[in-house]
Amino acid sequence: MKRVLLLLFVSIASVHCFAQQPLSNDKGGTTAKNYYQEIPYEDINGKMIINVTVKGKAYRFLFDTGAPVLIGKEFITIADAIPVQAGQVTDVNEASSAVSILRVPGLTLGNVEFKDIQAPGYLPDFYKCWGVVGSIGSNLLRTSIVQIDSKKHVIILTDQPDKLSLAGKQSIPLILDTIQSDPKIKVILGNNSDMTLGFDTGDNGFLRIPEYYMTGLKKSNVFKLLAKGYGASQVGTSGLEKNNEKYMLTFPVFNVGDVKFKNVIVATSKNNIPGIGAKLLDYGIVTLDFINSKFYFDATTQSLDLNEKQWPFQPGFAGNQLTVGVVWEKGQKLVKLGEQIIDIDGTPFTSVDLCYLINKKAILQGKEKATVTVKSATGELRKVEMQKEFLK
Repeated sequence: MKRVLLLLFVSIASVHCFAQQPLSNDKGGTTAKNYYQEIPYEDINGKMIINVTVKGKAYRFLFDTGAPVLIGKEFITIADAIPVQAGQVTDVNEASSAVSILRVPGLTLGNVEFKDIQAPGYLPDFYKCWGVVGSIGSNLLRTSIVQIDSKKHVIILTDQPDKLSLAGKQSIPLILDTIQSDPKIKVILGNNSDMTLGFDTGDNGFLRIPEYYMTGLKKSNVFKLLAKGYGASQVGTSGLEKNNEKYMLTFPVFNVGDVKFKNVIVATSKNNIPGIGAKLLDYGIVTLDFINSKFYFDATTQSLDLNEKQWPFQPGFAGNQLTVGVVWEKGQKLVKLGEQIIDIDGTPFTSVDLCYLINKKAILQGKEKATVTVKSATGELRKVEMQKEFLK
């Protein structure tokens, strides 16, 4: 379901819901026919916020294709949601939480009403940072065609492909699971290899992969190891991931349909759920045809080089403090994991608010070098000079 880039990656990516007994969340839907709705969204640092109407009143929801519909506790009564069964949700770090699975009588997007949609009654505390009462996910969208245009900040919801001028455009298969119609695609790598990834608008990054994906692809020689590190960089619905080894990889070939990406860089996590995030929308329009199981990516250009310079360590967040979250090999002589970051280029960070970090652009965005004041475990302050550089 999510990842929020600070430079720090705060994540709640790809929430999956399972009942204690086998139960699909693909229940309910709309009886509307020949519908076409343009739904505007607010972009908060890569998070897509839409209005959903219940009983004639609009409420803010996160738009998240990497999760089922979720509703918060205070919204359960408002929506007259009815308990169906006990279950659990699993977040980006594959940590699970017990929940009650509910049936929501009615949710309206634009003028299209969806009835009896199943939703876990569960919303992490930091969703308050976006002022939302829930999220709209793949199990509600499964009977529609969804097109997302990030330039216009519009989501189109329809059952009429002709309205989207898709005829003649190249598509690739859209793979849907049987639990919540979670949408997945295969991207093509070098040496006739591929990789299956969930398309997750709840993650504002470009790519996330678990360490076991890296292990499985080693023999195919489709990536290059740029750096090794250690630390934690993702916050899921159940909290911060545990410190683990990290690997920074680059994929020289990474094709989405007929669009060729080069030098796609990603840092692994131990057990996260593989996915491609909303950053893909920076490069073109995405259409998820749930009805015909097709994925379209209409890019602004057919070849894109994503190679970029990297920092020697990444900030993290713990207990209202900005900390050293991940240390790469080139940062080992500069900082120690967990040290508090007090100041960056004259901006103090003695105490930080998670919502501020989530909703603002990455702290180091736009910088090529920085002076960072860190505080050691013994209370000693020191200034560290660091700069970005290309890794080979």
